[in-house]
Amino acid sequence: MREELKNTDWHTYGLSISDYEYTKRLINELICDRNEQIKIKGKELEAKNIDSEAISDLNYYAYVDNLFIWHFGIWRLQGIFEGILKQKFFPNKNLLGLKSKLDFSRKITKKINQADYTELLEWGKLRNALSHFPPEQYRPSLIQESDFTEYLELVKRVTTELINDE
Repeated sequence: MREELKNTDWHTYGLSISDYEYTKRLINELICDRNEQIKIKGKELEAKNIDSEAISDLNYYAYVDNLFIWHFGIWRLQGIFEGILKQKFFPNKNLLGLKSKLDFSRKITKKINQADYTELLEWGKLRNALSHFPPEQYRPSLIQESDFTEYLELVKRVTTELINDE
């Protein structure tokens, strides 16, 4: 591994709610651009009189690939959320796992209600599964845009409640 990669002190301004929106924009652009490429490839196949099964396969595998992009988005959103908790409530502590970070933050702020806490832990379980035993190449997790959006709204709302009114 290159020495530069061993230094994880890469924060200058700190994580913020805008990192969530940046992630959403980036993912939407990736998927939109990929979908445009697939349309072009599909038209090229049609022009060459390639059978419709090949075009169907092209569209199917593009769909599968896009599911993985949403998967990566969920993964990043939780990383941002945990990073914001660390920088805001325990910058000098090395707490491991979402639950310990949430528990410590709740102890300090009393702002994360039980329903949100439970929901965040459920999303954390999903992220752990994606991290430690990810889906197979052609059997994705089926995370869709609506799932990403649901989680995005949760972490944005909880983050806003945590950093406001201090």
